[in-house]
Amino acid sequence: MIQIERLTYFYPEARTAALHDVCLEVAAGDFLLVAGQSATGKSTFLHAINGLVPHFYGGRFSGRVQVDGLDTRQAIPARLAARVGTVFQEPAGRFVATTVADEIAFGLELLGLPSSTIRRSVADTIERMDLGRLLDRELNELSGGEQQRVAIAAALCRQPTVLLLDEPTSQLDRQSAESVIDWLVDLRARLGVTTLISEHRLARLLPHINQMAYFVEGGRLESAGPPDDVLSQMPYAPAAVMAARRLGLRNGNGSHSLREALLQAPLAPPEPSRTEAAPRLEVSRLMFGFDQVPVLEEVSFQVRGSEIVGLVGCNGSGKTTLLRCLMGLLQPGAGEVTVDGRSCREYSVAQRARWMAYVPQWPDAMLFAESVLEELRLTLRNHGLRDQADLRAQALLADLGLSAVAQSYPRDLSAGERQRAALAAVMVTQPAILLLDEPTLGMDPLGQENLAALLGRWRQEGMAVLLASHDVEFIARVSDRVLLLEAGTLTAEGPAAETLHGNPMYRTELQQLTGRARPATPQEVLTLPFAGGSHADRG
Repeated sequence: MIQIERLTYFYPEARTAALHDVCLEVAAGDFLLVAGQSATGKSTFLHAINGLVPHFYGGRFSGRVQVDGLDTRQAIPARLAARVGTVFQEPAGRFVATTVADEIAFGLELLGLPSSTIRRSVADTIERMDLGRLLDRELNELSGGEQQRVAIAAALCRQPTVLLLDEPTSQLDRQSAESVIDWLVDLRARLGVTTLISEHRLARLLPHINQMAYFVEGGRLESAGPPDDVLSQMPYAPAAVMAARRLGLRNGNGSHSLREALLQAPLAPPEPSRTEAAPRLEVSRLMFGFDQVPVLEEVSFQVRGSEIVGLVGCNGSGKTTLLRCLMGLLQPGAGEVTVDGRSCREYSVAQRARWMAYVPQWPDAMLFAESVLEELRLTLRNHGLRDQADLRAQALLADLGLSAVAQSYPRDLSAGERQRAALAAVMVTQPAILLLDEPTLGMDPLGQENLAALLGRWRQEGMAVLLASHDVEFIARVSDRVLLLEAGTLTAEGPAAETLHGNPMYRTELQQLTGRARPATPQEVLTLPFAGGSHADRG
């Protein structure tokens, strides 16, 4: 179905290749998972298959890509689009309609299908994706996760022969993500759809894929083939595999032997409670709604200094709305937001930014300077912090692994790099409170480890962090406490591991495996020598 021969590609004016000498064959009906760290060429690889590279982006292209018999350099993009469906990383900027139903129907209308066929296909898609309650809403009113579900529905509705998905479940809650994956598996079984999916969250896909491709720095295809073979060559893996590696079990072994080992292994002691610290952020009976439809209902909580609080909830539960209300980007209908004892009611967004930093799900709106370093310099100038500005900025970029792209145009970076650049741009002023909305979006597991270490350091320095995410593995990794938001109401609050375990939808991979609250993450697992041999011997 797809043949790639010695593909090398440079973006316009780039000195280094985004893809280098890539050779790969994908058979009809394959389900291929594309893995690799941020900025290793995964998105570019998908764009080379749908023809955006080089037709849209330009640049230097050598080698050959054939899709279902079409040479992508010779076939016009419209002809490729009839066979290749694509779900992009940032769906909002790709919408062509204004409502959910119209967006899903648009691709079918372009194909000239009868109205009755379009109505049936749209209705079936809406039912499968559970989009009925969103049907008549404007796309710009939806949460990021809801927008992503609509984008996936629009691509799948056309039932293409090849389907490309770039981080399609990164903004989805577990139930929505599983429904998408189930649908992909069904399409492959019923229609033989060839599917290529780029994802950092590997665990939810590994049971379903039959092929895997791993890209490394410089756009090189390091390994391709059966998932177990490729995974064994990667420096990171799903939580269960990482826990097995810590315990010395070969190849992760079976779930039963890993479960038994985890139940016997000692755990790293929990960090000391920080409840004695004074509240930095206090929220009291906060309420907000759109057009008299409630989104937040009497939300109350505190975040103390030297504390990281995770915020979890399904798509549309109000997490982003809550963060935007705290920052002053939305005006609550009632309630109080207090920072270090000061009411925020009379303070503008710019004034709140002196104490609070906010990084949204898609940070492009925050990035408009000519380089990443200039983004940080601009923030420092706006806050009157010119002394040692470059020294502070460069140190933070090094902490976030962005030194190599300090002079790059921010919007040319990968999604994970843009997320870190936006974080750097607000953190360079060292605010007292940090609000993060899906901070691991587009970020590979090694980048997440670096972010976790940095958040831990800022916590020790007294910062208060409120972190909203569907990534329960990361929430469990960094959070002291967790808040559960359901339909705009806080329904649970408590220590991170116990609160996540108490709600089956939010259990981590290891919690699901063992049935216990701890270990919640591989980092909690300590090796345990066995009498007469190690875990590796027993494997």
